Amino acid sequence: MNLQNIRSNIKEILKDAIAKKDYKRVMTILDKIFSPSFLTYDDVNAIMFKDVKQIVKSKEDLENILLSTKVAVESKEELIEFFDLLLKYGFKENAISYFEKILEDVNDIELIDGFNLLLR
Repeated sequence: MNLQNIRSNIKEILKDAIAKKDYKRVMTILDKIFSPSFLTYDDVNAIMFKDVKQIVKSKEDLENILLSTKVAVESKEELIEFFDLLLKYGFKENAISYFEKILEDVNDIELIDGFNLLLR
């Protein structure tokens, strides 16, 4: 099974759990997805967000990363931090675009609330 099939299957499972308003199951799935053992990030071909935080010292640094690779996060908290970093350096449209893509797959109240707080 390739990465695309895994992602598609997870998306369907999450949609089903969300449709049934089984948020406990959604949170369990998300916790597993964000666990370090779920996928090795070499398979995803991305830079870890914890590394991004150490590298980025300017808007140009962040822009170079956004243009050259994907950013992988390990938790919802890191995802909110990533959105915060994007907003801090003036990438509001990118942050909104990423957030909208996530909402297509996941309806997570904590993420929605966290993102809304950042936009205020």
